[in-house]
Amino acid sequence: MFVLSATSFAEPGQDVFPPLPPVQELPEEASADRPRHPRPPRDPDNIIHYRGNRAYPENLPLEIVHTRCERKAEDFVSLVIFFNQSINPRTIGHDSFFFNNRPLPFGTRFNFNKKGNSVRMLLPLSEATFKLKVQNISSFDGKMIEPVELLIEVDSE
Repeated sequence: MFVLSATSFAEPGQDVFPPLPPVQELPEEASADRPRHPRPPRDPDNIIHYRGNRAYPENLPLEIVHTRCERKAEDFVSLVIFFNQSINPRTIGHDSFFFNNRPLPFGTRFNFNKKGNSVRMLLPLSEATFKLKVQNISSFDGKMIEPVELLIEVDSE
């Protein structure tokens, strides 16, 4: 059994539309005064290719915008830190975060969102509040964060 479709009748290399009734006009995308290829980026000299996307450097210092901490179990909390711009995941390590003046336990995993401006981690912690020191993190364009110490409150589920 053969099923024929309109694409099977197309000729290779055919880039024009089929004939249209005289009353109908060509779609806007195919008009002659519009280029067929995408336009070049608006500022090609300042583009940084980061995580598969074109990104433009911002003239802002790297800062923490918001934190969210939720209790997941009796002795574990989930901590999410949001930054004002995308961060370089290669600069984040166990020496980047200290909670209650202790380094992160060995084996702590860091999960990043798609945009790269937040990091999530699971911490073994039973207290309702703790101090978090953040340091040695840079943005995708190389700006280092100023070391900062935050007081974090744990939200219960």
